[in-house]
Amino acid sequence: MMRITYIIIALLLVSCNSSEKKEELSKVTISEEKITVQNSALKESMTRGETVYSNFCITCHLPNGKGVAKIFPPLAKSDYLMTKRRASIKAIKYGQSGEIIVNGQKYNNVMSPLGLEDDEIADVMNYITNSWGNSNDKLITESEVSKIEP
Repeated sequence: MMRITYIIIALLLVSCNSSEKKEELSKVTISEEKITVQNSALKESMTRGETVYSNFCITCHLPNGKGVAKIFPPLAKSDYLMTKRRASIKAIKYGQSGEIIVNGQKYNNVMSPLGLEDDEIADVMNYITNSWGNSNDKLITESEVSKIEP
């Protein structure tokens, strides 16, 4: 009887140390590290983006991101910003003219190009897509911005 107990204990120990479980554990650790690195990169980008926003965007879109009704569209809880990522980046990079619809409201004004570098655009996009009720966990990168053409 004692021998069976030792065999069962040995089998349990071996199964607990299986290479599959170690590999699973390794994947979880690597995933957590990627998330931590991405969260850190996003936070740093958002901090830089807040400065860009304060220097270039705040006059029209206001400190709370609500914009000015019928003149400057809101960035706060903005369906356009969150569903038209490419168009939003393009507007910051090259300016925007013509009618757009944001949260069901038509806007037909001109936004001049701001003269920002691609890294500044990525940073401000990360800031505005994660502020005022917006949530975006997919980091916008300088590389992504550089690929946007007029």
